[in-house]
Amino acid sequence: MEDCFFFKNSTYNLFGCLHKPNKSDGQNGIGIVICSPFAEEKLRSHRIIVNFARYLADNGFTVLRFDYMGHGDSDGDFEDGNIETRMSDIKCAMNTIKEKSTIQKVGLFGLRLGATLAVLCEEDRVSSNFMVLWEPIVQVGNYLKQCLRSNLTTQMATYKAINYTREQMINDLLSGHSVNVDGYLISSKFYQQGSSVDLGKMSFTYSNPVSIVHISKSDTGKAPKSIAEIYQKYSLLNSNAELKIVKERPFWNDVKAYYQTAESLFPSTLAFLKQF
Repeated sequence: MEDCFFFKNSTYNLFGCLHKPNKSDGQNGIGIVICSPFAEEKLRSHRIIVNFARYLADNGFTVLRFDYMGHGDSDGDFEDGNIETRMSDIKCAMNTIKEKSTIQKVGLFGLRLGATLAVLCEEDRVSSNFMVLWEPIVQVGNYLKQCLRSNLTTQMATYKAINYTREQMINDLLSGHSVNVDGYLISSKFYQQGSSVDLGKMSFTYSNPVSIVHISKSDTGKAPKSIAEIYQKYSLLNSNAELKIVKERPFWNDVKAYYQTAESLFPSTLAFLKQF
C-alpha cells in the first residue's frame, strides 16, 4: 500500500510517499526514511529507489520516500536548497513517518549525497536506530567540482568550445552567484556548505548499527580508502558496523541502461535490516 501526501516543514510543503506493509503479510514495526541523492543522480536512480521501497514494504518495513525542498514535487526552487535545508527536511521526514505509522524503530537509508546527509544528521543528534549508507560521498567539495565538469561537457556539445571554465564557475559560486549544472541551479550557499563537508575529517559519535555499502562493477572490487576509513570510525563505536562490497553497476550515473532493480543490493541490505 502506498500513500502519497504533502507534509509541512517550516513554511513549505514537502512531497512524500509512505510505503506500508501489507497487513496480511505482517509488519515488523521498523520504519525507514530514504535520503535521496543529488540532482541528476536522484533522477537516474529513481526507479531503483521506488522499487527498493516496495521491496522493503513487501518484507514488513514501513518506508517514507520524499522530495527535498525545491526538488521533485516539493515546494520551492532548487537553488534555494542547500545542505542545511536538506538536513532539516530529513529531520522533518523522520518525525512524519513516526506520526503516520505505528513503528517502534526508525532508521535512515541514503544513497550517494543522501548517505552523506544521513551521516551529518546523525552527528546533529537525529537519533535513528540504524543507518544504511550506499556509496556515501566522503569529500563533498570534490564531488561538486566533478558535477561542474558536466557544464563543460554541455558547452562542448553546444558551442564546440569552453567559454565558461570550471575556475570561473567556482569563482562565481564563491562570489555569491548560482551556476547551472545539468539544468539545476547550484547556489553559492549550497556550494560553500557542501565544500566544507569531509566525512574523513569528522569525528563520529553515532554508535548504533551502520551498514556501509561500496557498489562495485566487479566481483573483485575493493572499497575506496576513504569509505574504508569511514567504516573504521564506526567500527570503533559499534560492533554492529559493517562494510560490504556489492557487485552492481553505478545506476545513479549509468545512462546507457534502464535499471528497475538492484538484484544484489536489495537482498544484501535486507540481510542487515533483518536484525532489528
